[in-house]
Amino acid sequence: MLSPLSTQRGVGKRLIGVVFVCLLLSNTTSASGDGENWIDSVDICQKTSELQFNGTLANQSVLWQTELGPRLPGSNASLELRDSLTENLTAYGWDIELSNHISHEIELTNVIATWKPQNLTQNEIDRLGRIVLSAHYDTRNIADKDSNESLRNTPILGANDGASGVAALIELGRIIPGMELNNEIMLLFSDAEDQGDNYTLGAKAWAENLSQQEINRTESFILLDMIGDADLHLTKIIPSTPILTENMMLLGESLGLSNQTDGCNGQRSDVMWSNQSLIVMDDHVHPFELGIPSLDIIDLAYGENATPFGGYWHTTQDTADKVSAESLEKVGRIVELGLLTGAWTSIDTPLEQSEQSELSNDSEPEQLQPIDETISKGADSSKILAVLSFSVLAISLICLFLLKRFVE
Repeated sequence: MLSPLSTQRGVGKRLIGVVFVCLLLSNTTSASGDGENWIDSVDICQKTSELQFNGTLANQSVLWQTELGPRLPGSNASLELRDSLTENLTAYGWDIELSNHISHEIELTNVIATWKPQNLTQNEIDRLGRIVLSAHYDTRNIADKDSNESLRNTPILGANDGASGVAALIELGRIIPGMELNNEIMLLFSDAEDQGDNYTLGAKAWAENLSQQEINRTESFILLDMIGDADLHLTKIIPSTPILTENMMLLGESLGLSNQTDGCNGQRSDVMWSNQSLIVMDDHVHPFELGIPSLDIIDLAYGENATPFGGYWHTTQDTADKVSAESLEKVGRIVELGLLTGAWTSIDTPLEQSEQSELSNDSEPEQLQPIDETISKGADSSKILAVLSFSVLAISLICLFLLKRFVE
């Protein structure tokens, strides 16, 4: 049972509530129709045979990162990780920038890696836009959810909450230069995402320093966070751009990760939970507020039979043995397949998304209750799509309003 919002002030990636949305529509349909055009324009099953993401390599990175110890902003372990990111990604052909900021008296450093198609002019690259893939590389400074009260001030190793997303980005950084993509790709390793009562500081600093031109040319922002749980379950996250969420579900289905539809390999599994939505604060909120199409790929129930924000989350038990190469590969291949098929590009941003930045911070928050929506089987499909799209966006508006009050 999740605590009311008023008791969650010390919780990272703040859970505002759990929203269960009973979607009786096919996952191949999106609110604007763009998802249908995207899926009809590619042979997605043929593309699955081209996937290269190696979960074993990613898992080796998780182990190495945790052996460094906690990667707190400004620590020697953080510096060693940054040096490794710079060295390895430079060798893969990426340009590296270190961006330093001070926020809430925390000195933080974002690592930004950029790859550009070699066969296109800069004007063509600017016109086609860029895709940002992101993960935070810091680890939480306190294990405030540990069952052992004496350990609650101990920094965590962050195998899943930190290292898993970084490991996936490193592996994507290895394979992207050979994928013949037409979009510029940015890998954003954000710092200070999860420090005490201070959250998403690195991502916020990055977003605040974007020019309008950079905002306009960013096709999408895809966040990878807590993706290595051996008992992997991915849900829909609010706020996220609805079309990107639906595309993620379609990609997962094609890889056999849904129990609703056979994948291209003829298999099914229960990784993708398309009938559950969770409202959560994470790094993606900041680009989302700017109107950039954004998606958070995250498993909030860390551990077997865990509840959201339970299990090993924010405990000293967040260790490398809880992370699996198989889970890393599943998520990594969702992202890779999205790059190959164009699922992360040409996303029409709903007007309501950009309006969220105008929400007031003054009103008292209210606890959100689970929501069930039942749709008549005989209803007109276009009306159903409109209702669903409006509902998701309305919930996102409420979410951002509440989140901004507690984060800023």
